[in-house]
Amino acid sequence: MKHQRRVGELITICCGIVLAVGGLFVNVPPVAYGGLCIMGLGVISVFWR
Repeated sequence: MKHQRRVGELITICCGIVLAVGGLFVNVPPVAYGGLCIMGLGVISVFWR
């Protein structure tokens, strides 16, 4: 179970980074900010326990 949680956190962080970079690339700031928020949730999840 612990391994699956780490994989989920990694996927969340990577998806957030991709959204943030993609949003900046197409010049849509709300998408970039959303990606940063998703990445932040993944990082907080890493340190939660």
